[in-house]
Amino acid sequence: MLFERRMGSNTVEEVVDKSNIRELIEFERYCRDQKLWNEMEKCFHPDSSVNISWFRGTGHEFIEASKKMLSDAKHKINNTLVWLNKYRAVAEMMATIHILGELDGFPVDLMSYSRLHFRVEKREDMWRISSFDCIYEKDLLVPVYPNNKLVIQEEQFRKYRPSYASLSYMLAKEGYEIDVNLPGQDKPETIEKLYEVSTKWLEI
Repeated sequence: MLFERRMGSNTVEEVVDKSNIRELIEFERYCRDQKLWNEMEKCFHPDSSVNISWFRGTGHEFIEASKKMLSDAKHKINNTLVWLNKYRAVAEMMATIHILGELDGFPVDLMSYSRLHFRVEKREDMWRISSFDCIYEKDLLVPVYPNNKLVIQEEQFRKYRPSYASLSYMLAKEGYEIDVNLPGQDKPETIEKLYEVSTKWLEI
């Protein structure tokens, strides 16, 4: 598994590669937040894949779909780990997704705590993203103004997974179809499956 791989004794070349990989995935998220679509496109391989709560498809399709999103999302990045094997790497970024939106006429702030999981490949001497998944830990939905009272349709809310229920509820209100089978802290086996796939991919 990923966590069993050697860490902390890198060659100079490995340090440079890991630094470039961190910069790549952090820049990709920065481009998403700042709507720098052309630069974001350069971060993905043409045959890349993205699988998150509201979207499943290629990197290019993900960018096109992101352009149409109503909610304004920003990513606060905490730290990033990189597991490297020659021209392949798996990187996991601990992050909080902040979404300022509106729910039933009230401004709300959504915070989704997650681990962004990337597979990255070096082709033609350039690191780019091959796949992007999200591991959902928990989320929180609060009114922007404390005196506002949110009216949540509890029966509808309970349809969603605890690890990303608030995010699912908000996105469903905007018309998105939510995948309820994604890796999440409430179902450890879903995370283990993702790690197994990434470990095998990394070792090829």
